[in-house]
Amino acid sequence: QLKIPRVRYSNSFRPSLLPERWKRFNKDYEEFILACLANGYSKAKIKTICSKLQIPFSEDALENVEELILEKLEYFKIRSIPDSMFAVFIDAYHTQIREENKMTDFSIFVAVGIDLKGYKHILGYWTLKGKENLGFWNEVLQDLISRGLSKVAIFVTDHFNGLDKLIAKLFPLADHQFCFVHLYRNLKNRLNLKNTGELYKIWKAIKEASSLEEGQELFKKLIELVRKINPNYAKYLEKYSKNFLAFLKYPEEVRKYIYTTNIVESINAGLEFMRMEHGGYFASLKMLEVNLFIQLVNLHDRWLDKPNPHLAANSYRLGQLFNMKYLEYEEKI
Repeated sequence: QLKIPRVRYSNSFRPSLLPERWKRFNKDYEEFILACLANGYSKAKIKTICSKLQIPFSEDALENVEELILEKLEYFKIRSIPDSMFAVFIDAYHTQIREENKMTDFSIFVAVGIDLKGYKHILGYWTLKGKENLGFWNEVLQDLISRGLSKVAIFVTDHFNGLDKLIAKLFPLADHQFCFVHLYRNLKNRLNLKNTGELYKIWKAIKEASSLEEGQELFKKLIELVRKINPNYAKYLEKYSKNFLAFLKYPEEVRKYIYTTNIVESINAGLEFMRMEHGGYFASLKMLEVNLFIQLVNLHDRWLDKPNPHLAANSYRLGQLFNMKYLEYEEKI
C-alpha cells in the first residue's frame, strides 16, 4: 500500500537537490533572437529571417530569451527611482490585444522624468484593460511614491479624468501642465473652423509669450474667440487656464520641453511600429510587455549617455526654482 507522489516517467519529476536541467544554447544565437525582438520583429518574421539566412529557427531559444526579458521586466517595475524630478510626463498608448480569439482594448501609460541636471529617465509603465479611472490614477501615483518619488516641479499630461485632482492632493507643490500641442488639435476639432489662421496666431503667441502675465492676456483672447462658437468649451478653458499656461512659469530656454507630452509619444510611435510588424495587433499582453520593455530599456540607456544640453545649461536656475518651491514649504512645516 505504498503511495508514491511522483514517478520518474512523470514530466514534473526532478529531485530538488539537482541544479536546473542543462541545456545546450548558443549565446550568439540568443543575442541574434534578442536583436530581432528589439527591432519589433514578430515570431513569423524571425522565422522568415532565419530561413533566408539558412539557420534553424528555435522555439526554445525564443522562449528562453522572452523569459529572460520578463524576469528583468519584473525588476524594472519595482526598482527604486530618484526622489526629485524637475518634470514628469505621462501619456497613453491605445492598442488591441487578442484574448480568447477576440480583440480587447488595452491602454499603456508610460511615465518619463527629467531630473534637475537634464537627464531623462523611464519612471515606469502601467497596462490597463478598459478606461482609466480615479482608482487607476491613484495606483499609478502611489506606485511612483512607493518607489521613491516625492518632489516634482511640474507634471505634463493630457487632461485625464481625475488625474489633476490626485496630483494636487499627492504632490501639492507641483504644477500641472496640460499638453499645449493637444490643445491646438482639440480646438480645431471642436470648433470646425474653415480658416484656422486667427486661432493658430493666438495659440502660437501664447506659446512664445515672454511672461506668464502676457500669456494669460493672450489666453483670454483665445477664450473669447472660442466663446463665439462653442460657449461650453470656452468655460472649460477658463476653468483650466492655469493648467494650460503652467509652462510659462519657467525659464524660456526650457519651456518648449515642458509644454507637450511629445517625449512620451516617441515611445508610442515605437510601439505602433511594433504593432504593425505583428500584423496590426499584439497576440498577448506578454508579447506587448516584452516589446515595450525592450524599447524602454534601449531608450533609458541611450538617454543616460548625455543630458538635454538646453536643460543642462539651465540646471542651476532649475535647481534654484526647485529649492524655492520645496525648501520654503519644508521650513514652514
